[in-house]
Order: sequence, then C-alpha cells, then structure tokens
Amino acid sequence: MKKEYLILILIIVILGGYLVLKKEDGRHYTLPKPPSVDTEKIDRLTVEKKEQTVVFNRTASGWVVTEQAYPADDRKVEKMLNVMSGLTLSALVSEKQDVARYELDPSRALTVTAFQGDTPAMAFQIGKTAPTLNHTFVMLKNDPRVYHANDSFRSVFNQSVDEFRDRQVLTFPENDIQKIILQTPEKQVVLTARKPAADEAKKSTPVFLYPDGTSPDPKTVSNLLSSLSALTCDRFVTNTDKTDLEASSPRLAVILENGTSRVLKLFGPDGEESVAAISSMSDYVFSLKPRVADDITSYVLDLAGLTPPEPEQSEE
Repeated sequence: MKKEYLILILIIVILGGYLVLKKEDGRHYTLPKPPSVDTEKIDRLTVEKKEQTVVFNRTASGWVVTEQAYPADDRKVEKMLNVMSGLTLSALVSEKQDVARYELDPSRALTVTAFQGDTPAMAFQIGKTAPTLNHTFVMLKNDPRVYHANDSFRSVFNQSVDEFRDRQVLTFPENDIQKIILQTPEKQVVLTARKPAADEAKKSTPVFLYPDGTSPDPKTVSNLLSSLSALTCDRFVTNTDKTDLEASSPRLAVILENGTSRVLKLFGPDGEESVAAISSMSDYVFSLKPRVADDITSYVLDLAGLTPPEPEQSEE
C-alpha cells in the first residue's frame, strides 16, 4: 500500500509542477498593440511587393496612384486605411522566424507603410490568409514574430495599379439630361426632353422627342441613360494616347447635355475582344467589355432607327 501511495504522490507532484510551469509560461504571452493611425492625417501610402511598389498620394481632389498621378479608387484606398487603423492582433503564431510558411518571406510578403508627411506612422507586413479564413498572418515593424490579425484582408492590398485606378469614366444624374445626341457614320439623331406642363412639374422622368415631335421608345431611352449614368471601364489602355484616338472616326458617339456636355465615343475592338473608348470625363483611353459595348450600341441603333430587321422565318 505504501508503494502505491508513493507512486500516487509522485504523479500528483509531476502534474502540479507541469501546471505551474505552463501557467508561468502563459504569463509571457503578451500581444503587442499595433500603432494607432489617424486616417485623416495619412497623406501617403505604399504597398511594396517583390515585383513593384505602388505609391498612393492624397491630393485636394482625392487619392492618386503612381508617379503618373492616376486618379485612384477612393473606396479601395479607404479600405486599406481602415484595415490599418483597425488592425488587431489575436494570437502569437510563431517566434521561430519560419516566415516562408506564412508567405511572409521577401518574395511573397506585402509591406505596407502609411506616412504623415515624411514620417512613417505605421508599417507592417502581410502574409497569407490563415486556414480559418477569418485571420491573416502579419508581422509588425522591427518584430520578427508572426501573429494572427483579425479578418482576411490580403486581397485588399494585393492588387495591380490598374485595379487600384478609378474606373468610373462617365457619371451623371439620369433625370437631369435635357438633350441626347446620337452619332453614327450613317446619321445623327437628336432627342430633346419635352418641357413638362404645369401639372407635370413634379414628374421626375423626362419625356424625350424626336425633332418631328414623335416619341422614341421610352424603355430604350431609359436603358441607354441607365447604362451610361455610372459607367465603369474594364481596364485602361496604356499604349494609345487619347488625342490620337480623338483624331479618328468612332463607330458611334453619344452626347448628353444638361448645361454641360458629356461625350462617350466607341471605336473598334482593341485586339483583346474588348472595345476601345474615350469619355469627356476621363483623360485616358479605356476598354469596355464587349457585353457593355454591345448593349450601348444596340440602344443607339434602335433609337436611330438603324437596327437591321430580323430575318423572316420561312414557312415549311
């Protein structure tokens, strides 16, 4: 019996010692707090990866990207700043500096730095998304350890310059348009909004008329304006200058007037199954997806009376 008691006491001592050591080890597990960031004071942001560094600068009119000062998508920049200001570490993952395992090695890590003037306000590195899909592996500046950060946000920063650019190329309130001019190589058509009668003063949707007083199909007019009122491009074309394209003849043009003229011109395919275009609201040549360009073209041809008739089905 004494032997059994001794064995039991020894087991209790060993377990007690293990628990004490585990508890003491846990006391050293302290998560650092990332620097606080006032997003309103950040005026420069860089995202560095192996093949390039993307630089954003805040201007009086909004954010711009690269030395060419392309207008940036402010919503995407805002998302990056929100990640930085809300960065929260939830767990220590590794102290062994096995960074490749977490895609924090130089060939795959994203290094993000926010500046106030020339002073870095915050910097950290972004690795891959954790298996939980709700965390991202990160490293803080001057800290070799790897942490879990709340949320999955690598994709917010891991984009090309073209993806960070503001792709909206035409915008206007649909109900403000007073005149629509449609131009094709075959003809020009002008649609003018009819002045509302006294009892129609509060009517929100304008009614358009041809010069002879007849009315176009209102649904087609509505579809055309809706497709253009917040038009975004598929991508920007870097090997063609806008002035060069303006010197050539478009396959169609749409001019929208409400005290200010907004012009969209569509040209031929740009060689990659998309359609080259220019807008009075963008300084750059851009491409539209074929589906978008086809929709705009069909509305213009319908309103211009140029849609070819559907072939008659032969009776068997």
